[in-house]
Amino acid sequence: MQLPVLILSAACLATGICAFLLLWQGRQQRDVQDRLARLVAPAETERRPRLSLKHWPDLRGFLPAAARNRLYQAGIELSEDRFLAILVFLLCFTLATAIIFGPFVALLFMTSVLLVAAAAIDYRARKRMDALSDAMLGYFDRVRQLLVVGNSLSVALTRATQSSPPIVVEFFQPAMRRIANGASVGESMNQLAREVEIYELRLFGAAIETNLRFGGALTVILANLIENMRRRAAVMREVRVNTSQIRASAWVLGILPMLVAAVVMAQSPAYMRWFIDEPAGRQLLVYCAISQIIGAFMMRKVVGSNSF
Repeated sequence: MQLPVLILSAACLATGICAFLLLWQGRQQRDVQDRLARLVAPAETERRPRLSLKHWPDLRGFLPAAARNRLYQAGIELSEDRFLAILVFLLCFTLATAIIFGPFVALLFMTSVLLVAAAAIDYRARKRMDALSDAMLGYFDRVRQLLVVGNSLSVALTRATQSSPPIVVEFFQPAMRRIANGASVGESMNQLAREVEIYELRLFGAAIETNLRFGGALTVILANLIENMRRRAAVMREVRVNTSQIRASAWVLGILPMLVAAVVMAQSPAYMRWFIDEPAGRQLLVYCAISQIIGAFMMRKVVGSNSF
């Protein structure tokens, strides 16, 4: 490989790393300065506009709504400059890979990085949503008890949120602020249910709207909702036990092709080089990648037990 190509690729990679580190360091410094300023003069800090990137558009708007919602569920906050730093780093790294190994390998690398990142975010989001769903039974029971002793609905929701686990406080606190600022309780709960996409919250929002529109005892509705949630949780546990072997088989079938490809690549690099250098090999790689992705989605759909 020629020396200028190596120098150019190294320059692209170094540019991406420097841009990533500079933007990330600037973000950390601004966070520290904002915290110190709030401690010294909180009123002046609130009136002072926050530092932001003025000469760059907010690229987060190009993210699909589903991706932004999944990031919110995963608890990942991408600021404007942090998102720009990640994009610059990935672009420079992909350009360096294209210069060294060719555009096909760069495209394969970028696709792999995006798929791995999406899988990691989805896994974290599902774990957090499962934890929030498990905490809903105790939360609704606390709301019911507070309503029984004479609290209003908004006060019961606020007090139940304050005494809940941190995962509940994190997601319910914005809804409580909306209610405190005059928003409707039913509208706030339904908006939260759309954001987190939890079955129990959708039922809770529908119960609140029904009670506010037609009247009746909300404590009775909540008692029935809690009983149905307990029955559903028992059914879900039984379903997960019965499908554990199928889910294990799905994991094996999903990981086995990638594991075999990694072993073959380590033992016989010349054999795997054919898939990169030859057009027929590249077509087979694309076909294998598409088949793997479709198979993963189909197996997840088949073994998913949280869809009812």
